[in-house]
Formats: sequence, structure tokens, C-alpha cells
Amino acid sequence: MTKTRGMVTAFAVAFAVVLMAGLAQGGIGLLRSGTTDRGAVSETERVDRSTAGATSATTVDLKTVSHNICGGSCNNGQTDKLPYITAEIDRYAPHLVMLQEVCWSQYQWFKGHAFTSGTYQFEYTPMMTNYAKCAGTGVDCTVNEDSDPNNNDQRCWVGQVLGARGVLSNRDEIDLGGERYQIAKDANTGATRFMPPRDFTALCYDVALADLPNRVVKGCSTHLRAFQDDRLINQRARTAQAARLASDLDGDIAQGKIVVVGGDFNSYAFPNLTPAMNAFYRPDAAPGGGWGVFYEADHDDTAYWTLPAPDCVVGTDTSCRSGESTIVDESPTITHNTKYDYIFYSETSDPASLSGKPVPLYLRDAGGKILLDAEGKYQMVSDHAFYRGLATVKAS
Repeated sequence: MTKTRGMVTAFAVAFAVVLMAGLAQGGIGLLRSGTTDRGAVSETERVDRSTAGATSATTVDLKTVSHNICGGSCNNGQTDKLPYITAEIDRYAPHLVMLQEVCWSQYQWFKGHAFTSGTYQFEYTPMMTNYAKCAGTGVDCTVNEDSDPNNNDQRCWVGQVLGARGVLSNRDEIDLGGERYQIAKDANTGATRFMPPRDFTALCYDVALADLPNRVVKGCSTHLRAFQDDRLINQRARTAQAARLASDLDGDIAQGKIVVVGGDFNSYAFPNLTPAMNAFYRPDAAPGGGWGVFYEADHDDTAYWTLPAPDCVVGTDTSCRSGESTIVDESPTITHNTKYDYIFYSETSDPASLSGKPVPLYLRDAGGKILLDAEGKYQMVSDHAFYRGLATVKAS
């Protein structure tokens, strides 16, 4: 596949203010949590400080959202469900927005949307340029598989978006590697099958925020390699990608930037299940720590420390490689315990300030009731939750 990242130019868009209250999803709240080994976590047990505001003149609550919107395989490039996402953005008013699996048509819709929570600037990079599920019927995406830049249909693109309630500058696309030998295990037959090639990058920008006029924030939206296989080929690729990304951001951190990374890492937090997240979690993140410098937004939610893995000790440990599931339930009888989505902060003035909250976006009727399909499954915007994060940082 020909890499086309260099073709994407910067856009700056000023949005008009339009009332979105009619789109508000009354009662959209919390993932049903737990596993077969543990009952559901009660509402009072959950830690959610993510709706807090700026705490003082010397510190700011830096708010971030990350959401894999499943724009192609779940939504076929359509935009009719996107108001659920923009309503949540307006409700939370984040400084940074990281979106993954966004079709080009959906990116254009976000750019043109009038938010009530502020003016957002969005930028884009493709991960695949021949993704037919984004294009709709009658579009030949194979035209994008040659090297001719003039023969390129952007309707076939799917990729990452970085947005900010501020000004973006200094575009930085970090090449993560992992493009070779992309395979998956067929869920039905167990056979190995080759996957359409993807280009893996983290889309990063420096961000100037009105709430942090004396600091430079660098935001990154990323999507690591997916799929599973018996030989752990994909796990090795994800581990290398995460290490490459964390390593490439060391220089920005050394310059004093606040670095925030959000995205779909396709990896469990638990060190006994995958080593991929070692590159981000700090050495004090129990159990076993990591060799990174980042704080994860949901690292101190003790309601999830007693799950079968990991084994973090309340009252002894202060940080845990854990967190609430970010994969959305598909039916009233299914409960996931899968955290694939992360928001990492390179610094905080108070580790106890961090908060992460996955919010599932279910389709609802006019009365707020979740809609079910013919099989009794929840109808939803994406198979990933809308993930909110917050960390208190120094203003200067």
C-alpha cells in the first residue's frame, strides 16, 4: 500500500455555536462491570473525578477524550450516529480529542460541526487508504493501491483524528512500524489469514490552550496493530510499536511539554497478559510496574483492583495497571472486562487527581431507552466506549 500521509494538509476551522441539548443522551452512564469471578461494581464504588474544573491559578485540570468510533466496520462511513459523540464532547468539554477508525467522510463531518463547548480544530491521517467499508457501495477502492497520487479516492480512507479546543501546530506523524506480515487467526476455522495492509502512525501536534498559556501540550492519537494469533506475532508487533511511540516522545517530555497520548492500543493493561504497555506505565504501577514515565487516567480506580488480574493492594499500592473496561457490552447478558483504550499523561502535579471514565454510547429512543436489535443486542455507536480522562497539571 502506498503511504499517503504526506498528502494530508492542515485545516483550521472556526465553528459557529449551535445548541445541541436535544442530542443529550439522558442517563448514558456507566459500563456494567465485573467478570464471572466478581459481581458488578456499584455506582458508589466507581472513581470518576473527570467532570472537575480548573483547580487553582497554579494548576489546571487537563481534560482529554479518546474514542475508537468504529467508523467503517460499525458505521460504513455514515455520519448519522456522530451526534451521539459530539453531544458527549460538548457535555465534557475536553481540551484534547483523540479519535480512531475515522472514515474521511466522518472527519469532514466533525470539522464542519458546530460545537457548543468551544471551537475545536481537527487534523487527520489515514491508516488505510483502500478501506471499502468507509466508501459505501459503488466505490472502487482498488484505485488507491497504485503509486499515482492523482488516482486517490479519499472516500476509502480510514485513520486517526487529533482535535483540540485550541490551536494545533508542528504536525508530527510518528511511524510505529509493524506493517510487515499482518496476519490474524480466523475466529471460525482457526486458520491464519493475511490482513489488508495498514500504515501505523501516531498523529501528534503541539497544542496551544487558553487554559495553559504558559505550557506547550503535545497530543497524540494512535491505533496499534490489532488481531490475535497463536504465535503471538501481533503481540510482538504491538509491543514494539508502543515502545517506539514512548521512546520518540522522550525528547518532547525533556523539553518540558505535557505529552498526552490517547488511543486504541489493542492491549490489556495487565502485565501478565501482555508486555506491550510496559513502555508507558511507570515503575510504581503495580503489580510489577513498567519502564515508562506516563500516568494512565484510570490507574487509581480501586474498584477494579480486586479483579482476578492484576493483584494490586488497596492501602499499599498507589497506582495499578488496571481500569474499567473500554469495550462496550453487546447484550444484557454479556459483560466484558477488556481495557484496550488508554489516555496517558506524561506529568501531573497530583497523581491522585487522575480520573478515567469509559462512557458507552448506546442508541436510544426518544424516552432514553436503549434500542435493541433483532437478536437482543444493544445498538451502539461503536464497540468501544467514549473514554474521558483528566489530570491536574502545573500551569507554568
